[in-house]
Amino acid sequence: MTGATSILSHINKVVEAARQRGGFDAMCFNKMTVLEAEKGRVRGEVAVAKEYLNTIGSTHGGWLSTLVDVGGSLAVASHGFATNGVSTDISVSFLAGSKEGDKIVFDAQVLKLGNTLAYTRVDIFANSRMIATGSHTKYIARETAAKKEAAAAAAAEKPE
Repeated sequence: MTGATSILSHINKVVEAARQRGGFDAMCFNKMTVLEAEKGRVRGEVAVAKEYLNTIGSTHGGWLSTLVDVGGSLAVASHGFATNGVSTDISVSFLAGSKEGDKIVFDAQVLKLGNTLAYTRVDIFANSRMIATGSHTKYIARETAAKKEAAAAAAAEKPE
């Protein structure tokens, strides 16, 4: 997989697969748009809907934490993984509030991709103002092994 267009296409397929599976992932992805993707980085946006608010009418911290999870996962997937591992650690700092109707943009990037762990950072903005930043660690050993097996199989199929 090379080029920003093919990476964006891959990320959109990952998002669509999550939507089709249903459950919590589908709820997270249903209103989100992926804006751009390159190897190791994904940007997306979503408008704050009423169901994302807390009891005082501000965007719920749990929902913003979910954006760190989802954004970090998509950044990992941008390395060509069909699946993106499981979370081992997530941390979010809330810097400012946002409200219903605000346009949220997340910028997720892989800081380090190893054989077993991927480390990501996700910055979240509302109306161009940073409102949260988070780090997200993913266990990716199965995904790394599957990608290596697929590459080996593809190489074996190529005529010399």
